Amino acid sequence: MNCMERLNTLPATAQEKAWLEERLATLSGKESLVLNAAILRSPPESATEAINHLLRLEDYEVCCPAGSYEELGRFYLRSETTLPESLYPFTDLNQLGRNYENAHSGLFVGNAYVCYPTEEPDFHYNGSNLESCVDNDWSVKLKLASQHTPDGVWLRLPDYEELNDGKPDEIRIALDALGVEHIDECTLLEAKCILPEIRNLTQQYDRISDLVYDGQNLGFVLDERGQGVRNFLELYAAALEYEDCSRLSAALDIAENLNRYDLVPMSGLREYAEKDLKSQGISIPELAQSTFGFEEYAVELLEERGFSLSRNGSGYICKEQSQRLSEMSME
Repeated sequence: MNCMERLNTLPATAQEKAWLEERLATLSGKESLVLNAAILRSPPESATEAINHLLRLEDYEVCCPAGSYEELGRFYLRSETTLPESLYPFTDLNQLGRNYENAHSGLFVGNAYVCYPTEEPDFHYNGSNLESCVDNDWSVKLKLASQHTPDGVWLRLPDYEELNDGKPDEIRIALDALGVEHIDECTLLEAKCILPEIRNLTQQYDRISDLVYDGQNLGFVLDERGQGVRNFLELYAAALEYEDCSRLSAALDIAENLNRYDLVPMSGLREYAEKDLKSQGISIPELAQSTFGFEEYAVELLEERGFSLSRNGSGYICKEQSQRLSEMSME
C-alpha cells in the first residue's frame, strides 16, 4: 500500500472523507512529494492527522532535482552559493549533501529532497473546524500530460521560483515529473481557476504557456490583495459579477483596474447615508434617528447614482461614471 492509498483507509467522518477526496484529487507534483515525505515522517493514524498534513504542505521546502546526496550537494551549490561550476569537481558533493541534511532535516522522495518544517503551524484541524480548512492559496490548477506521463500531473499556480532565489518550484517540479523541458510540450487535460466565474478555461488559450502566464499574474494579484485596496476580495468578486466575467484574461484586467469600480457593502449602507447627509449639512436629530430609514435612503441614493445590487445581495456596485459614459459612446 502506497502513501496515498493509506489515506483512504483511515477512519473518517463523511465530511472528512469528502474533504480529503477533494483535496487529493488535484494534488500537484510538488505537493505529492511533500505529502509523501510528511506521511513517511509521521504516518497518520486518523483523518484528523491526515488533514493536518495537507494543511502544512506549504511549510515544507523542496530541493529538486536532488534524489541523492551528491545531487543535493550540487543543488545547494547552484541555488545557495555563487561558486563557479568549474570548481564543483573539487568539492565532495556527497559529503556536502550529507552536511546539508544535517543542517536541514528532511527526507529523499523520488527525485527530490524534502526539508521538514522548523516551526509549529499557525493553524491546524482540531476535529471540529473543517469549514475553516479551505484550500484557497492558489490561482489556477492545470493537469498536464506528456508521452512520458500520459495520466498527467497537476500543476498549482502561482509558482514562486523567481521570488525564491531561483529554487525550483511547482513548474520545474511538474516538468521534471512529465519528462519535458518546456510547458508547451505538454497536453492540457484539465484546468481549474480559484475564481468560480471563470469557466471553460481549457478553451481560452491556444498555448499552455500563455495560460500559465495569466495564472501566475492572477496568483500574485490575489496574494497582494490589490496592493492594499480596501475590501479587495469583496470588491473584486462584485466587479467580476458586474462584468459577467468568464475569461481569465478579462479577470486580470479587472483586477488591475479595480479603481474603476465602487462597492458599498450591505453592512455599509447606513454609513453611506450618513456621509451623504453630512455632505448636505443635514443632521438627523438623535430622537429621530431610530425612526429614520438610513438603509432605505442609501439604497434609493445608490440606485439613482447608477449602482446595482450584486446577484448574491452582498452590496451595491457601480463602475466609474466616466468609464461607463466612455463605453456607451463607443457602442
